[in-house]
Amino acid sequence: MNMIPLEYQIKPFILLILLVCLISLNIIYFKCNESIGNKREVRAFKGMLVSFMVYCFEDIRLLIGDDFYTLFPPVIVCFIIAVGFGAMSFACYFWFLHVYASLHISSKFVSKNKFSFLTILINLPLFICLVLLFTPLHVYVFELTDTIAVFKPMMGFILLMDYIYLISATAISIYNRSKARTKPEKRKYSSQILFILFFTISGILIGFLLNLPAIELCVIPVVLKLFVELQDSQIYTDALTKLYNRRRMTEFMTEEIATCSEANPLTVIMVDLDYFKSINDILGHDEGDKALIAFSGALREILLSKDAVAARWGGDEFVVAGKEKELSDNFREWLSDALKDNKTINYELLFSTGAYVCTTPGMTCEQVLKQADDVLYKDKEERHKNTGDYVSKLMAVKNNGK
Repeated sequence: MNMIPLEYQIKPFILLILLVCLISLNIIYFKCNESIGNKREVRAFKGMLVSFMVYCFEDIRLLIGDDFYTLFPPVIVCFIIAVGFGAMSFACYFWFLHVYASLHISSKFVSKNKFSFLTILINLPLFICLVLLFTPLHVYVFELTDTIAVFKPMMGFILLMDYIYLISATAISIYNRSKARTKPEKRKYSSQILFILFFTISGILIGFLLNLPAIELCVIPVVLKLFVELQDSQIYTDALTKLYNRRRMTEFMTEEIATCSEANPLTVIMVDLDYFKSINDILGHDEGDKALIAFSGALREILLSKDAVAARWGGDEFVVAGKEKELSDNFREWLSDALKDNKTINYELLFSTGAYVCTTPGMTCEQVLKQADDVLYKDKEERHKNTGDYVSKLMAVKNNGK
């Protein structure tokens, strides 16, 4: 009985790996939408998926074997090889953008100029890689022989450019993990930290498996893990405001109450957006959503550098909790100042608060919230004495908009 040459046995295996990778990446791509992250996160994650898909298509050349280098004109062969390495550079670039999009930076420090120095710095490594790969300079990166592509020292430089993105993304993930206050967030950023190992292991495998789709062998489990973490993180996030939801805040408070004491108290503040029904009735529900988004944005802004988190508890009600020492005394002033700086709506947002400082680890989450809610009720009564004045202002806004 004649044995089938090993080369012909391996090719169906290569085809299977490529097909599984392409199909899986396509499924994940079409499942990605803004419900699993912010716009920039999702756009960058999808860009990374497309980069991997392009690399998979490029690796179809492995089915041809060494004949690939002689079957096509040299210019086509060079272009296909450049596309493969370019796709990996794009994957690293989009991975950095994905992680960078989750970096919590105050809007005061974010440049509105699209052509800022930081933007140039972020795009520079990718630009250098593309110039080296897709111009006559590629002769310093690789050259073709009759049977193989020989790589030059500049290939190491391209890998260095890729690792600038990977190392920077890893540093951001480590920073975000150090700031994470809940277990789902810690898991998400831990998965991001492991991502750099995927590229490192893939690079090592390529050295041993020159004619096998080594990258694809690593892509699927890593991408699936990242996608699952993205989905899991959104289970705990309010869809409209992108703050924590009730479930995550309850878990967070339960953990923090268990470790609170006189020396390490937990401050819980219930916050109610005043006259929200009037905003909906007079300006419409779309404007009501804008008000909630603006209000939650202000909450997020003031808590970025504080040891505290915010959640939408339901409707127009929010909960802030943390062990920030100045939280109880300064919260109203912080939030009022942040709302004054908001330019997305053309009317004032008012709010009521009720704070409770918990020093007893034996209390339940419900008991702590009840204490804060009692204070909130009294504050709301006081602040709603001049309802007519605020309604008149909303009517004026409506009339001016006609």
